[in-house]
Parts: sequence; structure tokens; C-alpha cells
Amino acid sequence: MIHPTALISSSAQIDEGVEIGPYSIVHENVHIKRDTKIGAFCEVGLQTPLAKNARLVVGANSVIRSHAVIYSGSEIGDGLQTGHNVCIRENSLICEGVQLGSRTDIQGDCSIGEHTKLHADVHVGKKSKIGSFVWLFPEVLLTNDPMPPSEDLKGPIIEDYCVVASKSLLLPGVTLSANSVIGAGSVVKNDIQEWKLAMGNPAKPICDVRVLRMPDNPKEKAYPWRMRFHRGYPEDVIKSWSSIAKRRHNKID
Repeated sequence: MIHPTALISSSAQIDEGVEIGPYSIVHENVHIKRDTKIGAFCEVGLQTPLAKNARLVVGANSVIRSHAVIYSGSEIGDGLQTGHNVCIRENSLICEGVQLGSRTDIQGDCSIGEHTKLHADVHVGKKSKIGSFVWLFPEVLLTNDPMPPSEDLKGPIIEDYCVVASKSLLLPGVTLSANSVIGAGSVVKNDIQEWKLAMGNPAKPICDVRVLRMPDNPKEKAYPWRMRFHRGYPEDVIKSWSSIAKRRHNKID
């Protein structure tokens, strides 16, 4: 299932069931695991002297859509889903089940946890650390240079289950603690504590997110969001969330 116009290095390892579309390039020292689909005009394993390791691994059952560029030196877990024109730079660790929207830019030396979802036009500056089950909505920007231009890069840290709404800006080195929520268009200059809703310029804590209710159903709590939203997550993960919810309910009773 490799298109005749695709260029594949003789040293690349291509597993069974892999599909590679028209005019795509797979460089040397690349391992593409089983049942992965790569669209047209992609470049996988682009070499760079910045890579700490020349090898690139792309996990099984991934879908990489047209015009994506993935540099050497990264490790990508199973089930990656990308939109179009995505760029993943060197030395990145991307865990299982990550989704990267169209034109997402991962600037290298970054880590992204399991089942994290980045929408279109998200920019992730070098040395950023993003946890598992995080949501970054369109045009979120993670910056990393406190005094540009400089070599003193400090990427933001976003812990598990955080939600960052559209067009928000995170300044270098800030930490969003687990389960925090950032309102749309915010500028985050300081650390945000766990379970806090913060918004504004500069973003300031407004309330505990667990007091928020769904607009169309005031009886339903909006957060933790995983107690009400399950679409696209594996069954075993959903069952673990449901188990936690039941234990909490029994404890309250």
C-alpha cells in the first residue's frame, strides 16, 4: 500500500499494513509501525543536527494526514491522529492516542501525555511539557523565551486534565496544575492552582471549576469534565473514570 511516487529509504523499517500516499518521503532511521496511514506530500524522519537520536519511531495505527512533517529523533506512541500541515520537531515524546489539529506546530524537546487533544493552529514552544487528557483549543500559544531572543528557554507545564480555551497565551515557565481551566483569550503570566478557573489579561483565578454547571442542564456539573464527556476515549479509560465516579458517590452516600 505504498504509492509508486513515494520515496522510501532502504534503511526505513515499514511494518505490515502501513499505507504511504503520493509524493511522501520516508527518510532513513525511521520505523513506522503496523497499520499506520500516511497521506500525500508528507515528510517523515527529516534529519536535523538538533536531534539527540537519529531514529524516529511512529506508533501503530496512527493517521498522519497530508503535508505533515515529522523530524528525526522523536518517539510517537500508538494511535497518533494529525490534521493537515502538522509539524513535529526533534526530541519530542508523544504518548499514545494524541490528536494534533491542522497546522499544529510542536517545536521540539517537548512531551505530550496520553490522549491529549490539540485543536487547529496550536503552537507548542520548545521544552513545553503537556500532561495526559489535556485539551488545547484553537490558536492556543505556549511560549518559552522570557527575554527574546535568548537561549534561556522555559516551556510551560500543563498537568493532567487541564483545559485551555481558544486564543489563550501561556508565558514562559508557567504551570497549570491538574484539572485547571483557562478561559478563552486569556494571558497566563502566573501559575494556576489545581481545580481553578482562571481568565483575563493577566489571567486571575475566578472560582473552583467544580462549582460550574452545564448551561443547558444546571443539575449537571461541568467539571471534572471526564465524568460527562467520553467521546473518542478508549473503553478501558472510560471504565476507570466511571469506577472513580461510583466510589465518590458511595463515599458521599
